Amino acid sequence: MPHLTGSLVAGVALVGVGLAGVIFWELSGAPNGSDMTPRRPRAPATAAAAHVPGNDHLPAWVASVLARPLFSPDRRPEPAGTPVTGAGLVGLPRLTAILVGPFGRSAIFAGQSREPIVVAEGGRIAAYQVTAIEATQVHLIGPHGAQVMQPSFDQGAAAQATGPKSGRAALPR
Repeated sequence: MPHLTGSLVAGVALVGVGLAGVIFWELSGAPNGSDMTPRRPRAPATAAAAHVPGNDHLPAWVASVLARPLFSPDRRPEPAGTPVTGAGLVGLPRLTAILVGPFGRSAIFAGQSREPIVVAEGGRIAAYQVTAIEATQVHLIGPHGAQVMQPSFDQGAAAQATGPKSGRAALPR
């Protein structure tokens, strides 16, 4: 048995040395007999990106990139719609608040009476459907297409809360 194990190890070692020799030969670039033509050096990668007539968009792309630098503080995507504040949409009450949290997303509209109207995403108010609620705006779809609404304060209530515009406020003594 020891004689069989020794010849098996010798056979595996011989196969390993043979494979290592083939790998070395392939990596060294020696011709393999079937391809005896000398190899030409490869063209540089820039030659592959040669100018194609009629397809030269590069100057326009460069002008677009330079007009809006990547790390400019005012670089923002184009707005999807013009946001409307408060009661800018006909037939829709004024948007007073937006609630976003783990409990869900809700938009609060001022009702005709003192009771607010709370609408969740997917809900309807008047002729509009609330499609999305974000922290600062509500997206609606209605008779005039897609709209974006932002909350606003009631100007009449704000004027009453601040008191008269002229004169000093009376302080208790």
